[in-house]
Amino acid sequence: MSDDTSPVWTPLPHGPRWQVTEGEPSASEAGLWLAADRLADPAGMELSSLLERERTGSGHRTGHATALTLMAVYAGWVTAAAVLHWALYDEVPDMRSGNVLVRPATHGIDGVRVRRARLLVPRAGEDSVRLLHRTVLDGHLLPIADALHRRTRAGARQLSGGIAHGCATALCAYGARVDLLAARWRQIVDTAPGGLATLGEVVRVRRAPDGPERLVYLRNTCCLYYTGAEAVRCASCCLTSREERLRAYTRPR
Repeated sequence: MSDDTSPVWTPLPHGPRWQVTEGEPSASEAGLWLAADRLADPAGMELSSLLERERTGSGHRTGHATALTLMAVYAGWVTAAAVLHWALYDEVPDMRSGNVLVRPATHGIDGVRVRRARLLVPRAGEDSVRLLHRTVLDGHLLPIADALHRRTRAGARQLSGGIAHGCATALCAYGARVDLLAARWRQIVDTAPGGLATLGEVVRVRRAPDGPERLVYLRNTCCLYYTGAEAVRCASCCLTSREERLRAYTRPR
């Protein structure tokens, strides 16, 4: 991993989804964490461990359904801090897979660590969004999606849909700066690899006519979470009509 970095990044306390810890885990916890760069090996122990935790937690009966759910959850938590930080500050934290450790949960991810908290420096002629594509998409999420495809035969487009959903959620869940984050989402997908722009849409909604505006993501691909033990569809599930999803997102709690 090239050292094209500045040593300064302070992960900000935006909330649990974007929480990142710096440094190697303690010796007593080391066995609980997986090196993210090893997840790109379809036959590797690390990917097997992550898939088994997700299969057990979600109650999926098939490997490809487990992979699709895992991809969406992984993208929505592991690299979320980098996506939001870029959107707010036009800087890209080093969330390249070689710098990241993840701790599996019963369903999804229970913790994210970086070996060094630092910002990446763009290459000559490279703007910040292309740097984000190169490091978060090309260098981290897409290789894991490819490994999941080869391991389970889960559909490549559906796996990319999980990546799009996760990256969008990293912005939508923030709950503020709606104009900025909507524009930043367009920047990500309009030039992103893998056709992410066609896999869903970010929409503005309000729970009340005079309530605050927020962003939600409507998927065009399915993660098959409804085939697991809970047997419920995600709020953004493409198997539910667009109108029904929007009504659910705008219904007062």
